[in-house]
Amino acid sequence: MERLGSSVPEGGSLATTFKIFLLFAGLMVKVPVGLYFSCKLLLFQSLLLMSPDDSGFYATIVAVVGLHVVLAVFVFIVWKEGMPDWQESKNE
Repeated sequence: MERLGSSVPEGGSLATTFKIFLLFAGLMVKVPVGLYFSCKLLLFQSLLLMSPDDSGFYATIVAVVGLHVVLAVFVFIVWKEGMPDWQESKNE
């Protein structure tokens, strides 16, 4: 079923949304884990010479902040993707 004024079928939008979801699902795992270990080993232990316990604590904070950034970007992209539908129904 096609929307008025659009040449993209509705199924294409669903497939795009699912691809975005899968991309961000992977990022939600990889970004925090990558940030944790890279910050812990490279930044806090090697450069700042912190103890393993202290570096683990601060690396956890960095990983949680990174996860929240990924979640915020995901919500923003999905929200912007739904905006034209909302604006079309508002104008009718």
